Amino acid sequence: MAGYRLVTASAYPGMMAPLTRHPSCICVLSGDAGVTPGTTGLSLERLDGVRRRWRFGDVARLADFVPKVLATSADDDRPVLLIPPRASLAWESAATAWPGRVRLAASPMRVAEPIAEDKILVRSKLRELGLPVPEELILDASDVDFATVARKLGTPFVMQAPSGAGGQGTYLVSAESAVTKALTGQPHVSHWLFSQYAGDMTINAAGVVHADGVRLLPVSTQSSGIRELGFGFGAYCGSTFGSLAESAVEAAAIEAAAVVGEWLRSLGHRGVFGIDIAVGGSQLALLEINPRVQGSSWLLSELQDEPCLVSHVEALLGVPLGASLRQPDPVRPGSHLLLRWDGPAGVVHDLPEPPPGVSGLPERGVTLLPGAIMARFESGKPMTTSDGRALTENARRRILSLKEGFDITPARLPR
Repeated sequence: MAGYRLVTASAYPGMMAPLTRHPSCICVLSGDAGVTPGTTGLSLERLDGVRRRWRFGDVARLADFVPKVLATSADDDRPVLLIPPRASLAWESAATAWPGRVRLAASPMRVAEPIAEDKILVRSKLRELGLPVPEELILDASDVDFATVARKLGTPFVMQAPSGAGGQGTYLVSAESAVTKALTGQPHVSHWLFSQYAGDMTINAAGVVHADGVRLLPVSTQSSGIRELGFGFGAYCGSTFGSLAESAVEAAAIEAAAVVGEWLRSLGHRGVFGIDIAVGGSQLALLEINPRVQGSSWLLSELQDEPCLVSHVEALLGVPLGASLRQPDPVRPGSHLLLRWDGPAGVVHDLPEPPPGVSGLPERGVTLLPGAIMARFESGKPMTTSDGRALTENARRRILSLKEGFDITPARLPR
């Protein structure tokens, strides 16, 4: 990477650590404000005065500022390496507009987009690969009927929009009213994926795909749907490494990652990928594939001697792995949690001084929209129960104490 100047892009600056601290990093593009010391930064939060839950399309808006980065950076003959979570038309256009000066470090859009945007397609492929998946039903929106789905899958069942990410567009359904709410809330969704509920715990198995092999990464337990953090069912709110007690489950997840990694390699995918897996007892059910930088990639990178995000960029640059690694390297224990604002749009008038292990707070005067990150928590110990569904008592106290230090009043938004 020394032959390039690095420019990272992500929902929040820390999502691309340790790349943001790399000596070659010249700019951090992000949704939330904040920048790594020694680099410059440009955020949508400071441009708009608003912090929101940044979706993939929002982050892609940062591609418009690549000319400004080039114009204001110090004289340097090295080309810029743009590193977004995954490719999009905006990022591809930003790179091709500056031939020889800018290179996009992302898996080909033709490979990643269908996998990232269509859970139904992915579920079918996982079944073809001989991997365990939940029993499912696919229905056009006009044909959705609670009783029909409940007879086939039982209750509760999971209802998903095919293109949802991070738990958005995912519903746990126990009654007809929940189906009606989902259909009304997302009228643009033409067809839905219904799945049998496969377990209370969700884990993530991951890897880095090189041209000549797959580097397998440690398995994490995902934290999801924790109300105190401002999340609903299925919404990702953090990860824990080094706490999975069931070795047979971990071994099966790693083997599944090896199969998926080789399939992705055959398609031409390069770089990081992850698989979300539901666990019920000792049974695994693969849910979806993330062909991109994940929300836990930065944390895993911080816990590794050879950071996976560095391997991600090297794989995209064509650096060979040498041989497929059938077992992940040992990893130090660690966890992180996201705290999101779950109230109406509000202006931040005051906020607490973040204690050690807490970062990412908004600035005074910023308008917080529902779903925006209020803070990020990091620890060397688990902050949730073993299934990732509830906070430990110590973490709950820390989070509630921090929330009490905010002074947020309702915002007047333009009509």
